[in-house]
Amino acid sequence: MRAGRSQVRTVDILIVGGGAAGLLAAIAGGRAGVPATLVERNSRLGTKILLSGGGRCNLTNAGDIPHLVSSFPGNGKFLYSAFTRFGSDEVRALLAEEGVETRVEDQGRVFPTDGGATAVVAALERAARKAGATIHTGTPVDSVRLGGGACPGGGARQGGDAFTISAADGRSWRAARVILASGGVTYPSTGTTGDGYRWAREMGHTVIPPRPALVALETRETWPGLVPGVALRGAAVYVHAGGRVWDQSQEDVLFTHFGLSGPAVLNVSRQAVVAGEAYPGEVVIGIRLDPETPPEAWRNRLEDRIRENPRRLVRNLFEGWWPASLAKVLCAEAGAAELGDGEAGADPRGRAGQLPRAVRDRLAAYLFELRLTLARPRPIEEAMVTAGGVSVREVDPRSMASRLVPGLFLAGEMLDVDGLSGGYNLQAAFSTGWLAGEAAARSRDLAP
Repeated sequence: MRAGRSQVRTVDILIVGGGAAGLLAAIAGGRAGVPATLVERNSRLGTKILLSGGGRCNLTNAGDIPHLVSSFPGNGKFLYSAFTRFGSDEVRALLAEEGVETRVEDQGRVFPTDGGATAVVAALERAARKAGATIHTGTPVDSVRLGGGACPGGGARQGGDAFTISAADGRSWRAARVILASGGVTYPSTGTTGDGYRWAREMGHTVIPPRPALVALETRETWPGLVPGVALRGAAVYVHAGGRVWDQSQEDVLFTHFGLSGPAVLNVSRQAVVAGEAYPGEVVIGIRLDPETPPEAWRNRLEDRIRENPRRLVRNLFEGWWPASLAKVLCAEAGAAELGDGEAGADPRGRAGQLPRAVRDRLAAYLFELRLTLARPRPIEEAMVTAGGVSVREVDPRSMASRLVPGLFLAGEMLDVDGLSGGYNLQAAFSTGWLAGEAAARSRDLAP
């Protein structure tokens, strides 16, 4: 007879969240001998995985452990044990077991050979079910609290009462171990509404205020809106504030209707946000076509082109450096300011030899470093990753176990860790989830 929804089910391990961390926790727990119960608010698992790499799923990075650790500006050292126990090789091997082969592309990014993100999620779900996991989708959790009765097997959990987990539909569970893998606050449409932070805080944990990481940036200048979709390949991006460089990254840059995006911008966005808190209105995002070329060399290159063909149209002067549409806009920007009596602006239809010196100076400066002022990051809901979360000082890096609450484990974006773009953040979720599931299953005080 099917149990009524008001009945309290008793389980050994309950995982809240069916994303990358939660699925890996379920697989690891089951393979360690203790099948888990996984509760996911969405109607399907892995909704955020499905967004990775535009659906192609940049699932990890092939770099070694020091490389992985160094790719996390947010508490990377905390992840050393997790990456050592379950790194990129282990993720790829797990997927291969389920028929999903992977390949390494530029800068170590790893993608499934076929099937994209859908194949990855399906493979992880199969592995979790093979490991004995009981999965409940479409089940939002209302509360996770300590207390509410004896643990499985007559109170085996050290410290007394079990955890009580209550769902919005009236179902509830009593568990000896709880793994919180419910995500951060980005992309709320995927179910990451920050509830896990509240539950952790209610159980005594410190939660570092969330801020956006891997987020596009809005600029004070409006001209990027004239060239939306234009990209600079392999450009170097710098964050300037308070007389120093806060961060830098060299990858693609994308101009948008609101400002800047693309991998290089996303990678420096975390520090741009931090710098903006310290120096509001003063953060400059610098974009260099070639970080090895100094300003005077750019000026010489520009002058050489003008000298070689003074009748060349200004709009064609920057061929091979800037896309044509961007060159046209920047020529206009260079000539927009007051140049003095009788001086012409940088008319892109004009002749290169007619460019006044002041405009040449501006264009040469743009070629060295195109500088835009940060207005604000895009809303945190649009960020790819949440910076902030449960303080890692309160979590054992060898097991993802809470140092404050026996029986509680935390994984994925619940933790105050965040990495660069390139597969690193999914790897952190996989690694911390695996460690949490394995450690929860192997805890000596679990009920038999």
